[in-house]
Amino acid sequence: MIVPLADISNRGMNVSLGPWARAAAAEGVDGDVKAMEGSLELTRHGVHVAVRGELHVVGEVLCDRCRTPLVVSLGGDVSIVYSPVSTLPEKVDDEEGLPRPPVDVGFPVEDVGEFDGEKLDLAGVVREWATVERPARLMCRDIDEAENDACQARFLELSGQASPTTIDPRFSILSALKLKSED
Repeated sequence: MIVPLADISNRGMNVSLGPWARAAAAEGVDGDVKAMEGSLELTRHGVHVAVRGELHVVGEVLCDRCRTPLVVSLGGDVSIVYSPVSTLPEKVDDEEGLPRPPVDVGFPVEDVGEFDGEKLDLAGVVREWATVERPARLMCRDIDEAENDACQARFLELSGQASPTTIDPRFSILSALKLKSED
């Protein structure tokens, strides 16, 4: 959803989430979105736009190890200030190396983004949020610890590897060689 800067007032603009938000969240989580709810409020501060809200997504993604579908629930706050590229400093002076908002928006800001100064793509906002909220690596054991062994077996099957308990037959002759134990 593209919102022209001229449509955003300094008193705020509430944006309803629609199919555009589900599609953007699906790209961000790299899976299917089963449910999504939340709200976004845009506030104009001169040429800057503050985006604030809360999003919750239930999605189906594939295990990074065995490719089994997993249902994940993501949720959290959105607090970003978007500034025209021309107004962002080339150098970051923050001690932690994080970009500082170029304007005080009255609430803590998690990130600073850039836009062309004329229109803001809210699908990009939702997509970036979902990408950041999704764990970098998601496996069956993260959802259900009992699934770890089955996940490992599916992974080995998919990759064409033998199970960890199978010994390569070329090494079977070595099983007869044993060290004398000191009893």
